[in-house]
Amino acid sequence: MTKLYFAYGSNLNHSSMASRCPNAKHLGAMYIPNWKLVFRHVADIVPSYDKEDLLPVGVWEITEDCEKALDFYEGYPTLYGKVKVNGIMTYKMNNNKDILPPSSSYFHTILEGYTNFGLNPSHLYDALGWSHYTSNKHNWSEPKPKRKFKSFRLLHENNTN
Repeated sequence: MTKLYFAYGSNLNHSSMASRCPNAKHLGAMYIPNWKLVFRHVADIVPSYDKEDLLPVGVWEITEDCEKALDFYEGYPTLYGKVKVNGIMTYKMNNNKDILPPSSSYFHTILEGYTNFGLNPSHLYDALGWSHYTSNKHNWSEPKPKRKFKSFRLLHENNTN
């Protein structure tokens, strides 16, 4: 028995999916309204109330063995849970952890998947930019305190005495 599954992260990448789920068949791409991609070091999705937001996805037909392999890869049911969006199964993180940037290699795996499915990468770059902007690690939203410097004249006078 097969079912439909949509990927929005590393499972968009055809070579990654071929190693995880050799029996999966890619069916095509679509954009799902009222959802968007976010990064929590890894890809996740969140509902959106902004009518401009669209979630680019690749649709796969998967077998039961594929689903078991994906469950293992996604850390189901601990890290990711299963949800249905527009009647198609996908994975969504269970805990809304902080928004944090992905690793470069993980991001490029997803970017290659966007190319594989012919998806517009602007949504992917938006999620990456937002992850850097809101990252607690970089504290992007807080202005840095101004440093105080001694005037050149004071430094020069102290060195000549």
